[in-house]
Amino acid sequence: MNQNGFPSDLLKKPPADRIAYFNDYTMAHPILADVIQKLMSCIQESADNSLIFIFGPTGVGKSTLLRRVSQKLIKASLSGLKSNKGRIPIAGIEAVAPEFSNFDWKDFYWRAFNALEDPFGDTRCLSPGHSKLKMRVALESALRNRQPDIFYVDEAQNLGKVSSGRKLRDQADCIKSLANLSSVQFVLVGTYELLMLRNLSAQLCRRSIDIHFPRYQAELPQDLKVFRSIVHTFQQNLPLADESDLVEHWEFLYERSMGCVGILKNWLSRTLTNNLKEDKTCQKIQLKDLEKYAPPLEKCLVMVAEIREEERQLDNKVNSSDLRAALGLKAISADQPEQTPTKKTRRAVGKPAPQRRPVGGGQGAK
Repeated sequence: MNQNGFPSDLLKKPPADRIAYFNDYTMAHPILADVIQKLMSCIQESADNSLIFIFGPTGVGKSTLLRRVSQKLIKASLSGLKSNKGRIPIAGIEAVAPEFSNFDWKDFYWRAFNALEDPFGDTRCLSPGHSKLKMRVALESALRNRQPDIFYVDEAQNLGKVSSGRKLRDQADCIKSLANLSSVQFVLVGTYELLMLRNLSAQLCRRSIDIHFPRYQAELPQDLKVFRSIVHTFQQNLPLADESDLVEHWEFLYERSMGCVGILKNWLSRTLTNNLKEDKTCQKIQLKDLEKYAPPLEKCLVMVAEIREEERQLDNKVNSSDLRAALGLKAISADQPEQTPTKKTRRAVGKPAPQRRPVGGGQGAK
């Protein structure tokens, strides 16, 4: 290794090798590490929760999350796989956006079945031309045979692309039923559009867990400090002869990535790739290069408006008094605990109730 983060002999290799190194490079920054820890805890400790929702802004790094969790699950399962060679620790697919108004479940079942590569399932007897029911039964069987710790669905917000509200609830119930019947936890990963599928029924609320994968926010000083550190780490891992001074331009990098590490990484990858294609002897990335390949300003404005709106909705937390009112309980003030009702004492049988007697010169005086 040289003073940077990449192997020193990488500079002697062709541009394609250097580009591949940076494209494959990932870092476990604090938000990513926190989300990984939460997801691993859910997988290991929450068997009763058949669905796990992971949502966040586009480009936040959800693909990196799935890759890192896959590595952890495979490593943790190696010893057990020797005695159960048919099991796989993790499998998943990307949910395809429908061509028309409704999500295509037959396509989903077919892709999921093939992702499992079930040695007990005969793919020759199953094709996209078969009925939806047959394909679903085959998928359930493959899930039971393969016994993955999780089956993930990336871009899961596409499940919500249906023509009516009633069908929207059916989408979530279908995934929940598939998870229950196969005894496999399903992890739905997507943008904030996934929020519409979370709480469509009491049963779904009871059997699901939410994990928010946020971006780094400029309003939080600690987030900006971490973001600058992330920029510096990427700077050290750009396989170029001279170290690029990206930290000097961190505000511009934040502006066009909106604090999303995935967007930042793709931007730097695109810049590195094009620079090396144009000039194999490229020494470093400069501001003019970043500006040339930056995400367009008008697109950033659209994305940040959508992100901020969804973040505001998440911040609108339900007050506990709403729940107490729905349950018929008395509301409790935050600064004044509920008073215990005073216990009434019962009078002895035959003893009259106390009453005020007249005084002075009234008719009752003698």
